[in-house]
Amino acid sequence: MSTIVLATDLTDASTAAVVWSVDMARRLCARLLVVHVLDLGRLSGLGRHERIDQARAEREPLLMDLVGNIRAQGVDAEFLLWSGAAADGIAEAAASEAAEFIVVGTRARSGAGRMLLGSVSGRLIRTSRLPVMVVPGDAASG
Repeated sequence: MSTIVLATDLTDASTAAVVWSVDMARRLCARLLVVHVLDLGRLSGLGRHERIDQARAEREPLLMDLVGNIRAQGVDAEFLLWSGAAADGIAEAAASEAAEFIVVGTRARSGAGRMLLGSVSGRLIRTSRLPVMVVPGDAASG
């Protein structure tokens, strides 16, 4: 069974990427591996924490819920909670799981911001040895 990595920051910016990757995993009969990276340099995002154990305790239940929702849609899914720089951690997790490609969301941007992708998605595109599908945050709404 092939594996698709869904990289998520667990914010609304990832919602369209979740929808797209679930649909793609279903079509390809692939396993969906949900990857969230705790960036040790800046434990931010949902809540700010000084300790990694606090960040992990906050995010594990959210990942379990997300994987449960994906499984309820008939897709085989698991999650990895990785530590390190986000783009590097996503690429390492994908390589360690022999993934076919990576799906990542990006925030909707206007004007000059459209020309530049977010720091994580942009770095993944430049450094990953795997194909990277970047799904704009507004893709789910049309």
